[in-house]
Amino acid sequence: MTYLSRLEHQQANKGQLPGLFYSYLGHAVARCEGRKQDGIAMCLHAVEIQPFQPLNYLNLARSYLLARNRQRAIRTLRRGLALDPDHRGLLAFQRRLGIRRRRPLRFLARAHRFNRLLGQLRANSRARSEAFRRKPRTEEVARL
Repeated sequence: MTYLSRLEHQQANKGQLPGLFYSYLGHAVARCEGRKQDGIAMCLHAVEIQPFQPLNYLNLARSYLLARNRQRAIRTLRRGLALDPDHRGLLAFQRRLGIRRRRPLRFLARAHRFNRLLGQLRANSRARSEAFRRKPRTEEVARL
């Protein structure tokens, strides 16, 4: 019996630990021992115990990805980002997955010229608004 299995059996009998412990233990069981469904079950239990902990969602999403369930991993990742939009781990995992934004006109294909044009406009407008928010206007700086 491996160390993780012994630890899992010891803690299953107690059941009084914080959800974050079950989350990390579940991801470790899924990753190291290859028991992906058991690991996912432990991560789900962690989310039930502590639903407002973003790390629980991160470990659950990682476990779903190990089980080759990308759709559930993305859904779980979005739930975690809804709790904490600036969480570094969740954002790094999102970049690693390469999640695209929804296409502007969903009834058209992603490669359709209208979707490409609207997507470029949306990206340019976001970039401009972020740049505008970051830099103070020169007139305001001169007045101070």
